[in-house]
Amino acid sequence: MAFYRYIRTGFWQDDFISELTPEEKYFYLYLMTNLKTTQCGIFILVKKIAEAELGYSRETIEKLLKRFVEYGKIAYSEKTNEVMLLNWMKHNFSDSRNTVLCINKELKVVKNKEFITTMYKVCLDNDYDVKKIFKGIDIKGISIEDKEETLEDEEGPCKSLEKKEIEKEKEKSSSKNNITKKNNNEKSIKKILSEFNKKICKATSRDKEKLKSWRRYFEEDVIIAAINEAVKYKARHIGYIETVINNWKELGLTTMEKLKEHRKKPDIGDNSCNAAAYEYVD
Repeated sequence: MAFYRYIRTGFWQDDFISELTPEEKYFYLYLMTNLKTTQCGIFILVKKIAEAELGYSRETIEKLLKRFVEYGKIAYSEKTNEVMLLNWMKHNFSDSRNTVLCINKELKVVKNKEFITTMYKVCLDNDYDVKKIFKGIDIKGISIEDKEETLEDEEGPCKSLEKKEIEKEKEKSSSKNNITKKNNNEKSIKKILSEFNKKICKATSRDKEKLKSWRRYFEEDVIIAAINEAVKYKARHIGYIETVINNWKELGLTTMEKLKEHRKKPDIGDNSCNAAAYEYVD
């Protein structure tokens, strides 16, 4: 099985990166692409291996680790030799089932529990599905399942009768709205799926799962626009579409209005990926 770590082409023009020394840029790239890296962005850095692969002395590696901790780009544990890339999930997360399962499996073997807590906060801030990502994982002595129960019981058992009645009315209204939203969402998914089948290929169950997950964040027309990007650049593959989608999500282009406004900006273009530069492995 092949493993890939994607680095955005805008990496080199990032304000932070442009201020680094060549030595620091090389080291940062190594942290993001070495063989020990993981989907969750937390991994064990074997300094002896890093010395051999980078050609740096142990002293230089330790100096660079300390420097990037000070820059606020990584967290490092001397006790467990684990590195956490603090912005990794923000730029590389995908809510596909396989990715979430992979992250969950990796987090279960992370030794530094402070990294787990930090990761939990990152996922909350970015509205990721913490229930699935942290399933069976203890966070500050409370498992994710127990944490949900605690939140539900915070108000105590003695709710007033009036409050209960108000909640019942809200539930009825919410139920009606949910049915309407569900019907509209199903129609939307069918339209997206139709476009995918027509322009890309017949969707597999895995393709359908991804299309549905994207609909949680994006308007229907934005996903169809991503499909059209794949057609435009002759990259008719779900992997290419996902790269475009992740790029737009990072830029906050979740609606057609935002996408159109973004495309109007000079010298930006449509931020599409170079299809010829990628090979996808199913």
